[in-house]
Amino acid sequence: MAVITELIDAGLQLKQQGNLRGAIEHFRQLQATFPGSARILFELAGAWRAFDVPEQALPLYRELLALPKSQGLPPKDMPRLYTHLGATLLALGENAEASEIIETGLRLHPGYRPLRAWRILSLRRGGDHELALLDALELMLESLAPSRWDIFEDDIVAAVRQMRQDLAADESLAPAATSESSSAPNAEARGAPEPAPALSAASTADSHPIRVADAADAPAEVEVAVNVVKPAAQTKKRGKRGKRPQKNQAKPASQMGKRAVRIDIVDDKSEGSARKQAAADDPPAPSGSLKIPLDPD
Repeated sequence: MAVITELIDAGLQLKQQGNLRGAIEHFRQLQATFPGSARILFELAGAWRAFDVPEQALPLYRELLALPKSQGLPPKDMPRLYTHLGATLLALGENAEASEIIETGLRLHPGYRPLRAWRILSLRRGGDHELALLDALELMLESLAPSRWDIFEDDIVAAVRQMRQDLAADESLAPAATSESSSAPNAEARGAPEPAPALSAASTADSHPIRVADAADAPAEVEVAVNVVKPAAQTKKRGKRGKRPQKNQAKPASQMGKRAVRIDIVDDKSEGSARKQAAADDPPAPSGSLKIPLDPD
């Protein structure tokens, strides 16, 4: 056993020196000499990965993972096997299988940081950027000494925890949001009618009623009539010559223009009341009416 360990160390030294071809050939000869050694198989696969030929390393890693515990790698080297196999699958574009291998490895070895780092890369490759960010922040917090974070460590941990909760809530609401967004274009395609305007105007010769739309809990309907009427003729009362008008005598109301607008607010039940008053020659304004003079154009 000591001889095998020394031979493996010799092949690793070739690899560290950059002699990858020599390392691959060295481990291939060791595999032929000791075909049952899982450690030699593992280092040969690692040499192929370092040589940037992952397709040669992949079947070796799969063979190692399929070995029974009695013939496979020791338990301390199993996290490395899951890490190397997941990284090799990612290099070959097998993202789904890589994610499955990495997740399996983390369930068995949740504290192995290199495997967690490759999980971040796997999440990013799969498009889960927010999860990848959260994993990276958590790994960074655990990797650095608490003294490096000072008083902000608890705040950062709380922020990461809140981000993960928000992300889980968004994922639970995703189907409902999708259904709402998909229903909007359908309603638009069907040509859904636009809501009726709050005010509608009906014009006549001398009267312009404006009907106010009822709300759900509005009282009885009210009709607003706008009537354009002529101002009343002005009469000037003059006192006798030489006499001033009395102080308590009312002065005639001044007119700003030759036309005025009167707005009558009447109950809809009293039919035709606004029109009857509009037909008269400037009758006295009833209660609930407003008369506004207009300046000439």
